[in-house]
Formats: sequence, C-alpha cells, structure tokens
Amino acid sequence: MMLTLKNIDKTFNGGTSAESSLYNDLNLEIEKGEFVTIIGSNGSGKSTLLNLICGQLKPDDGFIEFDKQNLLKIKGFQRFKRISRVYQDPLAGTSPSLTVIENLSLASGKGKLFTLRKLSTQDERKHFIELLKTLDMNLEDKLDVKVAQLSGGQRQALSLLMALMNNPDVLLLDEHTAALDPKSSEAIMALTDKMIKEKNITSVMVTHNLNHALEYGSRLLMFHEGKIIHDIKGEEKQRLNRDQLINMFMEYENSFVETL
Repeated sequence: MMLTLKNIDKTFNGGTSAESSLYNDLNLEIEKGEFVTIIGSNGSGKSTLLNLICGQLKPDDGFIEFDKQNLLKIKGFQRFKRISRVYQDPLAGTSPSLTVIENLSLASGKGKLFTLRKLSTQDERKHFIELLKTLDMNLEDKLDVKVAQLSGGQRQALSLLMALMNNPDVLLLDEHTAALDPKSSEAIMALTDKMIKEKNITSVMVTHNLNHALEYGSRLLMFHEGKIIHDIKGEEKQRLNRDQLINMFMEYENSFVETL
C-alpha cells in the first residue's frame, strides 16, 4: 500500500482579495511502513499536508490516493477509519469530561458509553487495563478518572493509544509532543516509536524538534514555502547530524528557531 499525493495545488484566501499560493504541483509518495518526519519553518506547508491527507482540507487541483483508492472521493469520517491523527493539544484527541474507560470505549468503536449502559464486563475492563499497561504511564489505575485530571503526558499517551486501537493504515502526528515538558516529550516519542514499529504502521510526523526528526523515522522531509526541498532516507538519514541539518535549513532561511 502506498500513500500518493500527485500534482497538488493549494491556494488560501486570507479573508481579503489577496490570495496566497502554498502548493504548486506538489508530489509525494510514501511507502507502506515508512515513518516520515517533516520539518520546516512556520507556514511552509507541514500541517497543511496532514490536513489534506485526512480530509480536513481539499486541494484545488491534483489527487490523493491510498492503496490505489482515491481519498478525495471518500468523506472525512469514512477516511478516519483508515487514517488516525494525534494533535499538538493533548486534549484534542480525547473527551476531557469523560473518564479514561469512557474514552477507550468510544475509541474501540462500540458506539456506546459505559455510563449509558450496564458496566462493561470484567473481560473488557481487563483488556483495557492490559492496553494501558503497555503505555507505562500508570494509567491502568485511572480507568474511572476523568481525562481532564490527567497530566499532559498521560493525556497524549492515551490519545496515541486511542488513535491506534482500531489498527488504522496511516498515523498522522501533528507536533504531538510540542505542548509537553521535556521529560514527557521524550517519553511520548519513545512510546510513539515503539508502537509504530510494533504495528509497522505508515506514519507521518510533523515536528519542530530537530533531535526528534533526526533520531526517529526512516525518512526526513524538509519543507520550505510549500515545496519539499530535501528528501532524506536510508543510510543518508542515519549519517545526518544536527549541524548538517541546520546548515541545510539555513540555505533557505536567514534565521532558524528550534523548539526543543
């Protein structure tokens, strides 16, 4: 299975008569099982790419295919059966007013909350506890705690687990560690890498953290003004270091600000 974006054009209207062209004939192919990290300055088109893939935006021209299926002909909610996304805000992928077990119930596709029907069977509770144990975030003891009361790292770990519960074909990570403290950020990245490798899931991660971009993933893309200016994979990516990456970026930018 391959994710393909072909001849993509995208123009934004900023609320005035002036229009801003972001993508002009953008092309990208992502192989099954690839873990792609994406870096670039603000406004370079990183998150827009994820929005196009998951259906939150439509291209002005071009097409997007997955496994030879035209995603542009599939409604957004149907696309999310195959594509999951974890956002920068730890609360965005969960319902803060619901408990951990209620969130897991929704994510599992049961369609009913535990609070609206007879409490789940012990087997179901045990299943969720075993899933939560794999996160190593002490969430297995917080089944009946509301998500709003969890730490940022715990919330994001739960969001990641929920995104992968139904075995999607593609995982999109939109700066999903940016709002966390350094320790939680590193823990979530290690967990992310572990889960992606275990499931061999095709993944695309947008990040401003150069260390994460270098350490994780099998392929690195650098965006600038809606264009892919560097596409690095295999041994070339393994040999790449932080200074080289910054120099590559500086070729196109007068200054570089990194969020660690």
